[in-house]
Amino acid sequence: MSENPGGTPPPRDDDPAKPVTPGEAPDSGPTEPPTAPDPAEPPSPDAPPVPPAPTAPPAPPPPPPYGQPPAGPPPTPSYGQPPAGSPYGQPPAGSSPYGQPAPGGYPPPAPGYGQAPPGYGQAPPGYGQAPGAYPPPVGGYGPPVQASPIGEAYSYGWKKFTQHGGLFIGAALVWFVAAAIVLLIVGLVFGGFGALLDPDGDGMRSIFSIALSFGAIILSAATFLIGYLIQAAFIRAALDVTEGRQLSFGDFFTFRDPGPILLTALLLSGINLVLNIVPVFGGLLSVVAGFLLLFTFWFVIDKHLSPVDAIKASYQLVTANLSTTLLFYLLTAVVLVAGALLCGIGLLVAVPVALLATAFLFKRLLGDPIAA
Repeated sequence: MSENPGGTPPPRDDDPAKPVTPGEAPDSGPTEPPTAPDPAEPPSPDAPPVPPAPTAPPAPPPPPPYGQPPAGPPPTPSYGQPPAGSPYGQPPAGSSPYGQPAPGGYPPPAPGYGQAPPGYGQAPPGYGQAPGAYPPPVGGYGPPVQASPIGEAYSYGWKKFTQHGGLFIGAALVWFVAAAIVLLIVGLVFGGFGALLDPDGDGMRSIFSIALSFGAIILSAATFLIGYLIQAAFIRAALDVTEGRQLSFGDFFTFRDPGPILLTALLLSGINLVLNIVPVFGGLLSVVAGFLLLFTFWFVIDKHLSPVDAIKASYQLVTANLSTTLLFYLLTAVVLVAGALLCGIGLLVAVPVALLATAFLFKRLLGDPIAA
């Protein structure tokens, strides 16, 4: 049996075990002092490099509360999107606005540079309107013409007569013969009606005078009506000349709008018939009415107005250019009287020249184009 001098006697088997405190290692007897680890050997130059151990990725930040932008710098805008803080379609802050030169660049263009003048490319008023769409007169047909076109009108009428005079004279002769035959028939019918009532001539004088007066009225109405129809035919021909159309002999006997022309002829005939019945001043009133209604047929034929609207338009056009139309009307009366004094033959020249001059004046007062 060996002894343990100066040391702790070995525990016996019958000694009670020492309680173990939680957290302490149980006593397992004597321990040896720890030995120092061997120094690390330097790596061999031929050995391959040892890769570093992978590091775990950082944990993502927690999501922001609902409705608040995420913390940190703003995200980089994707391709095709404007940067943050710059409205779409506007330049960045600090730069010059689009369409304006930068400071020190070219000066801005002068006002109106590159712009079309006012009214450029616009059609004139009334251009492209269909027949019948002629605007009604509002407050007259504009201001009076400054330069008097009377001399120019008669110069134009004479020049065009020298070019188309044969057609005008031939048509006038045909119309004259036809009108004479019609008026002769009307006179025989209504003038002989009174003789039939009193064949012996010794009774019923009052009835005869009434029938004779009635026949005179019918004959006068027929004369006015035939005269206006002939005038309408020649007006259409004169307008064709001012518009540069080719004139033919049949144009003097063709009515393109017979309904309105006939109604206008009846209306004007009735006005003249009533005015001529007025005693003393009837003839003067008829002349004044003829002056104010000078362009009635022209508006019906050229502008396709109704008879009543044509009468209003003629009155407004004449009164708006009173001095010009009055001088032209008096000069036309002198020309027609001079033609009648030449045994009536001069009317074959005076009437066509006056109609062509009136057509020129009508177009000029309205500002319509006139063929050269």
